[in-house]
Amino acid sequence: MAHSVFILDSAKGDYREIRKYVRHKFGETVWRELEQKFKEVLSDIGEFPFAGLVPDEALSLGLQGIRERLVGQTRVIYEVGEQEVYVFMFVSTRRDFMTMLTDRLLKGE
Repeated sequence: MAHSVFILDSAKGDYREIRKYVRHKFGETVWRELEQKFKEVLSDIGEFPFAGLVPDEALSLGLQGIRERLVGQTRVIYEVGEQEVYVFMFVSTRRDFMTMLTDRLLKGE
């Protein structure tokens, strides 16, 4: 049974930043190709949510149900529920995940 995939508002903000960056640096064509990969991975997460890896950072914090998938140089961070998946963050592999996570938690997002 497929899980419903929900993207949290904070993750939508991450996605918009990535879109802006890629369009500016690499152009519209590259963005469209990357956008298609995001769509494919999000669909795949709904079908096979446990196929993602458990991030080391989640293990060190004792967070249960957190997984990640890669799209290019972006980590898609999500939590698996009974019938749904919640996408929390889109994080560049060049950014420090723990710093970004801490900032999110402190802001209450």
